[in-house]
Amino acid sequence: MTTPDMRAAYDGSAAAWASGPERIYAQLANALVGCSPVPLSNARVLDLGAGTGVASRAAVANGASRVVALDYAAAMLPREEKEVAPVVGDGCALPFGNRAFHLVMAAFSLSHFVDPLGALTEVRRVSGAVLASTFVADWTHPAKDAVEKLLIAFGYQPPAWYQRLKQEGEPAVNTPAKLARLARAAGFDNGTVHTISVATGVDSPADLVGWRLGMAQVAPFVASLETADRAALQRAAEAAVADVPPLVVEMLALAAT
Repeated sequence: MTTPDMRAAYDGSAAAWASGPERIYAQLANALVGCSPVPLSNARVLDLGAGTGVASRAAVANGASRVVALDYAAAMLPREEKEVAPVVGDGCALPFGNRAFHLVMAAFSLSHFVDPLGALTEVRRVSGAVLASTFVADWTHPAKDAVEKLLIAFGYQPPAWYQRLKQEGEPAVNTPAKLARLARAAGFDNGTVHTISVATGVDSPADLVGWRLGMAQVAPFVASLETADRAALQRAAEAAVADVPPLVVEMLALAAT
C-alpha cells in the first residue's frame, strides 16, 4: 500500500500532472511496452499505479483488448476513455481473481509501495507476467536540479512521503539486480531487466518547468503560493533551464513471467 499522505498529494496534483509530467511519462510508457514479455494483442492488462493512464493508453495502442487502470489516488485516474476501466484500489490487495490478466504493467509505481515485494506477489497472483519500470540509480537532469533549488528559495520543503520515497522506495528497485531479485522472490522464474535511454522530445523551458512543477511532491506547494509568487517562480524557473539539454530519461524495464 502507498501512504495516505502520498495519496492526498497525488489527488491534489491531478490537473498539474496532466498538463506537465504526463507528456514525459507517456513517452516512457511507449518505450516500456516494447519490452513486454507477452504479446499485447487481445491481452487483458492491469495498469498498476496507473496515475493518469499513460501506460493504459500505450497498452491499448498496442492491441490490448481490456485494460484496467488501478490507482490509490482516485483523482488521477482516467475517466473518459471507453477502452480503459478505472478502479480505485490497493496494489497490495488487488480486487481481482487469480490469473485475471495476461499482463500487469507497473510503470514507475513499484517505488511508491511501502512493501514492493508484497505488491509484486499480488501481481504474480493475478497475472503470469509483469512489465515494470523504474529510474536508473542516480539518474537526474539539469532542469530537475535547477528547479529544485529555486523551489527551496521560494520556501518549499520536500514532504515526508517524498523523502521516504527517495530514501527507501527508489533505492529498493533502482538497479537491475534489485529488480531481478524482487521478481524472483515474488515467484517470477524468468525475468530480464533492460536499461533504456528515452529521448522524450521535451526541450523547451516551459515544458521542462511544467514537468517539474507538476510533480506530485511539488504541485500542492506551487498551488499554495500567491498568484504573483507563482508567476515569479515560473519565470525564474524558465530562465534557469533556458540552456539545459533536451530531456533524456534513463530507465530500467523489468519483463518477467
